[in-house]
Amino acid sequence: MTNQKKINVAQIGCGYWGPNLLRNFTAHPNCHVKWVVETNAERRAYVETHFPLSKATPDFKKVLDDKEIDAIVIATPAATHFELAKIALEAGKHVLVEKPLAMTVQQTEELSTSFQKRGRVLMVGHTFLYHPAVRYLKKLIVEGELGHIYYIYSQRLNLGQLRSDINAWFNLAPHDVSILLYLMDGKLPSEVRAHGMDYIQRGIEDVVFAHLVWENKVIANIHVSWLDPDRVRKMTVVGEKKMAIYDDISENKITILDKGIDRIPRVGEQMDYDNFANFQFLQRKGDVWFPKISSEEPLKVEVDHFLGCILNGSEPLTGPKHARDVVAVLEAGQKALKSQCIKNI
Repeated sequence: MTNQKKINVAQIGCGYWGPNLLRNFTAHPNCHVKWVVETNAERRAYVETHFPLSKATPDFKKVLDDKEIDAIVIATPAATHFELAKIALEAGKHVLVEKPLAMTVQQTEELSTSFQKRGRVLMVGHTFLYHPAVRYLKKLIVEGELGHIYYIYSQRLNLGQLRSDINAWFNLAPHDVSILLYLMDGKLPSEVRAHGMDYIQRGIEDVVFAHLVWENKVIANIHVSWLDPDRVRKMTVVGEKKMAIYDDISENKITILDKGIDRIPRVGEQMDYDNFANFQFLQRKGDVWFPKISSEEPLKVEVDHFLGCILNGSEPLTGPKHARDVVAVLEAGQKALKSQCIKNI
């Protein structure tokens, strides 16, 4: 996407993830980051030093009143996303907001309605859907390489980066939920269960185990924690024909395993195979291979996609519907966490 008009962008927030967004927007040939809004003076100084073509300010209103600004990027704490996105959309700006879009389904639907009325692009930064490895995994499923999917399980674990504003579920699980919905062709699970525990800060779960069920009998487990000894970002897909592992930390992002259980009919007493109750199970252990995956930075792809949607008027992959569905699963999991129905044994 080159040789098109430059899109003037303002970014709100430049904390933990903000510098990565700012770096990619600044480097894009069709973008000029005019403003960075940051209330912290040290972070404003960081912007002025490392991104001299952008002006740092603590005043959000100054950005809203700037008629040259086409789009606003929101990289602030999750609880602020709804209000900031709403204000930006009402000001007529295109909006990219970090995950999650909001904290409730009702809030996401309100933003979606506002977006439709104003004809602006509203997109959420579910970055992993722009990861070449995740897209390759989706391709394997769509083309039937893995066969019917039995179950999926994911682990997103690390030690540290504790948050006080949200729990590990709302902080870490949006990544895995967005990937699962992408792999499941946008279909929502019919059931969500979750169990977690608050060890470090009261009322803020540090570890969560969630269980999702789809109507086609696919089940998925999500394990998120910021109290784990290992840094893990892995998702395993077990299919009827083959199995696949997506490991974001490994050099081999995708591993495909020709493993499974085959049901082989036995010859009957009449020397035929017509008696379907007469079969045996055989364990299959075939080849393991590691397809070559592009090393392109997912965030770069995401930024290019957002700017392209503005220029071309196209619908984002991670637009309002996908964002709403992710929040629907997160909200259901959060309610399950707080209501935890436990039977004594």
